[in-house]
Amino acid sequence: MSIRSSTFQGEKKKVARFHRLDTQHILAIEALYKKFPFLRDRMEIHMPYGRAKQTFTRECVWVWPKFDRRPAGYLVFLDGFAPCIWWPERQEGMTFRWILPPGFLDNGPVVCLANLLAGESMVQVEDILVHYGADMWSTKTYSKRWDVLQTFWNSLPPEQPLMECKVQLVQPIALEDWSHHYNAQIYWIIQPDCMRQPRWYWKDVVTQHHQVEFHPPTMKRNPVVQHVLYAMCVPSKCNLPDNYSLLSQEGTVLGVASINSLALSMKLREIAASGVPVEVQWNERFSKYQVVRILPADTPVTTASFFHHK
Repeated sequence: MSIRSSTFQGEKKKVARFHRLDTQHILAIEALYKKFPFLRDRMEIHMPYGRAKQTFTRECVWVWPKFDRRPAGYLVFLDGFAPCIWWPERQEGMTFRWILPPGFLDNGPVVCLANLLAGESMVQVEDILVHYGADMWSTKTYSKRWDVLQTFWNSLPPEQPLMECKVQLVQPIALEDWSHHYNAQIYWIIQPDCMRQPRWYWKDVVTQHHQVEFHPPTMKRNPVVQHVLYAMCVPSKCNLPDNYSLLSQEGTVLGVASINSLALSMKLREIAASGVPVEVQWNERFSKYQVVRILPADTPVTTASFFHHK
């Protein structure tokens, strides 16, 4: 034995986290398409503009941030093969070093919808389409499939020392709680509580994003003292929806409030019936005070003399 070979004999070979599927594995997945033809359909489509109003006002839906801009893939558990994620639009996939107990898939395959963010070593599981050979997609609504997914997930061994990536279940957000998590700058998944219904992905292209102005550091003292302004926000007497007036501590009317985000508007709609303190800034473009954030109910309001723009 040479010195070079003996040197490398004691080194531990690093095992890759993901492996590409071999031919037999791909053929087994193609066999699933024949048994469950709906797997050939698109599971994620862009939300039509005409469906938005009906969906957000009358339908039962859940939402969550879109994990990856690419469509979700299939997380496939097949007896005799390593668990893998398969992207049908790219016809490629990756296997995981996922430890499963013997006989775990004796009753049939399992197919979930999932996203893989390889750069962050994160897999997020969002739906279950086939459960031990049974068609969930065509026979159960999303809320029922979610119950099945949780039961299946709890049956998996929690300790996975060889996997080297984090796997998690998505946490759906109820529509009435969306305002507490809303961010207009990201894509969202809109999941209707239906069977055989593709979910939608959606991005807010209406709400104006607040641009933060950059001020370079300086060694000079700024002679202008910046005052933080707090006003009382109350519903306007004109009876128009989402229309609010701002008042000073003495009750002086400062004008109509400018609301620049859907999340803030929805929050004010919930709590501003009797008035709520808010932080405001003057908006030169609209010549109005713009609501920056909602404050605790006991926050003191600024006196009228500090509102020099009114």
